[in-house]
Amino acid sequence: MLQKSDLINYFYSSFTSPEAKGIGTEHEKFIFHCANKKRIEFDGSVSIQNLFHFLIEKGWQIGEYNSFNQLISLSKNGASVTLEPGCQLELSGKILKNVHQTCTETYEHLRELQEYAELNNLCILGLGFDPISKREDVEFIPKDRYRIMREYMPKVGSRGLDMMTRTCTVQANFDYFDQEDLTKKFVLANRLQPIVMAIFCNSPFREGSHNSIKSNRIYTWQDTDTQRCGIKEEFLDHSFNIEKYVDFALEVKNYFLKINGKYVDTTSYSFYDLMSKTPKEESIREYNLTINDWINHLSTIFTEVRLKSYLEVRGADAGKWEMICALPAFWTGILYDQENLDELWNLTKQWTKADILQLYHDVAKNGLQCHFNNQPLHKLGKMILDISTSGLNRRGYLNSDGEDESIHLEQLKNIINLQKTPADVLIDQYNVSKNVISILDKPYY
Repeated sequence: MLQKSDLINYFYSSFTSPEAKGIGTEHEKFIFHCANKKRIEFDGSVSIQNLFHFLIEKGWQIGEYNSFNQLISLSKNGASVTLEPGCQLELSGKILKNVHQTCTETYEHLRELQEYAELNNLCILGLGFDPISKREDVEFIPKDRYRIMREYMPKVGSRGLDMMTRTCTVQANFDYFDQEDLTKKFVLANRLQPIVMAIFCNSPFREGSHNSIKSNRIYTWQDTDTQRCGIKEEFLDHSFNIEKYVDFALEVKNYFLKINGKYVDTTSYSFYDLMSKTPKEESIREYNLTINDWINHLSTIFTEVRLKSYLEVRGADAGKWEMICALPAFWTGILYDQENLDELWNLTKQWTKADILQLYHDVAKNGLQCHFNNQPLHKLGKMILDISTSGLNRRGYLNSDGEDESIHLEQLKNIINLQKTPADVLIDQYNVSKNVISILDKPYY
């Protein structure tokens, strides 16, 4: 029978040596029909299914089918292509040694997608929130776990279905070495997350107009499911540890279990309830949980920073290729440089939890124009960006032109210097043209 110690040991068994550390990058994007500005369908002559078969011809392998024998994922050399509930396409990249590699991987993925798009009059769009479609216009893909989530979301927030169908993000994954290292990385990532979210704001449009919000993606997540989303106060505490994360995750409602090959709705119960054998349904009560059920449960926790067998930072709006590269670069320069990790750990200790949480709520509307600790946020952003740059300089990974990984921060430096996020640039364009549709008239990557 699964015990709490097993759940704790799962994280301990994930410790990686500093020499073996890697970087993983995940990024989502929207695909539209250029002619009518409608999102791509799941099945049909020009569809996700057709795209998957195109990618198979490019060397990708069949991953997973749904219960209707339709493709829902592909894999290749440690990377995978999967689908979000509204047919948003996601690349979960390979574990790589440096940011140059992950940037090349991203480019090759986007190049393949663009080839298919040009053949089929499609537009690929990297924004944090769908700028055109209404919720009811977006097709849910036929996947059992998404069916359960779809039924549950309206019970715990007003924007969960929007999150599922109309948002896209970029995420970066990092290894942790021991308890002390995990604590520093996890807590620091949570403390810095609102600043990163502000810099990456890139979703100022909703249903064809600007609605005075810089990131509709962040705004959407803030009322999706407060139990399993956002930044938790306890995640900001220097005493945070693995057991505390396990205690948190145990109390989160469990979406589903797979019993006798079928997905069973367990949203009435926390993972602790399942371990305690308290469910009223006999089939659920008698089911013996496995560590894979715990792993699945961890994947349904959507906090801005979360723990799995690695640490995942999740706070950035989707964007253009350069911005996809910039996110893992930014975090690599901090989380994989001990000097920077220690410096920022000590600096952020002075920040109050209340101020950090307030900033988290403010960035959706105001982005980089927020203030923090009585100073403009862009000034703090510049300082942290400079620190990250120094870490990438010290790592010394050079590309073929002799440039280190800090080259991938140039886009962020421009944002800070101009005090304009991608959202601000789009808003300026909108104030001139008053035409959101025009964004879809050319590939946005």
